[in-house]
Amino acid sequence: MRSGRRTLLALVAAVVALGAVASCSTDPVGDENRTVTAGPVIYPLSLRYHGIDVVADVPYGSDALQRLDVCLPADSAPDTTRTPTPTPGGTASATADEVGADAAGADAAGDGSASGVGSSGAGVAAAGAGAADDGTVTGDAAGAGAGDAAVAEAASGTRPAVLMIHGGSWSHGDKATAAYRSVCKYLASEGFVTFNVDYRLAPTDPFPAGLDDVRRALDWVFRPTTLSTYDVDSKRVGVFGGSAGGNLAAMLAVTDHDSTAYAEGDRIRAVVDLSGPTNLTTRSTEADGVSAAFQRKQLLYLGCRTYSDCPAATRASPEYHVTSDTAPFFIGHSTDEFIPLWESQEFAATLRRHDVPVTFVAVEGSAHSIAQLDEAMSKRVASFLREHLD
Repeated sequence: MRSGRRTLLALVAAVVALGAVASCSTDPVGDENRTVTAGPVIYPLSLRYHGIDVVADVPYGSDALQRLDVCLPADSAPDTTRTPTPTPGGTASATADEVGADAAGADAAGDGSASGVGSSGAGVAAAGAGAADDGTVTGDAAGAGAGDAAVAEAASGTRPAVLMIHGGSWSHGDKATAAYRSVCKYLASEGFVTFNVDYRLAPTDPFPAGLDDVRRALDWVFRPTTLSTYDVDSKRVGVFGGSAGGNLAAMLAVTDHDSTAYAEGDRIRAVVDLSGPTNLTTRSTEADGVSAAFQRKQLLYLGCRTYSDCPAATRASPEYHVTSDTAPFFIGHSTDEFIPLWESQEFAATLRRHDVPVTFVAVEGSAHSIAQLDEAMSKRVASFLREHLD
């Protein structure tokens, strides 16, 4: 009798366990922690994208590297392939630097007409910038406040959007590389208006130039003219970055609460960080840290000669800026890549200590950054973004 009862209980337990496994396998973001095996192919690179338009090299500032591409979902209206023009008087985050960006757009078009690259032939015309070089609000814009917030609310569209930031050790890389362009198109094919951004690079422009640029680009996304042109819902904006871009995406998120946009209700709602360095201090130089070669790249980015005398190291490390206001994170990191796994593990723990939701996926092997994006991982990322931006 007892033996039969034990057998019955064992069978019930097995059924429950199988149900749990099935539940996990159908919900790629259901687990907070997961270890997976990645395929050898970057899934977004393997696809053909029909109906995905790319508006290329839209200026969000006056510097040559302050440009972004916009990847548009296939259901976009025809007029969304144009470049937004400035709002008279600007928004609370607009500055006199808009004039430079607008001039750059006009120069790119030659006689001021639209020109450019993309599957629809869409182009570059006048566009505005976000904040001043030091990230502050200047001029009459500082007093715009409530009126501009009302304008932005009225201009807000219906679709989710993602600001995507490329990697390259903060010193190289390009939004237009085949891999990053394909990820941009993939996210657009999943329904996200995707802003694929370039930014100033070290050592010519060390920290905080790159971070200032991606913040400026995000402020540009939140401008009423951008929201209305691309039909973007200001309440459904996330950020995505790989490697150095993962660091910048994470920095945007953990410092978002300090921004003017956040105070006006425009904030980051979800973050995808793939292999982003999160601790650039002396901790990263210990025996289990990054290689000597990458330590030198970090110092160039930080604008420091040594780690012992580098205040920028803490300022540039997401690990030290998390608050309870930080948006939910999806973190992907390979187990044997050149950015140590512990950086993302410790960062995830810090986020959780502040009650920030985290989906952490450890990928077996050495795939770095967007090289982790096989089909399953790509779908995990899209599902996470859809969950938090819908």
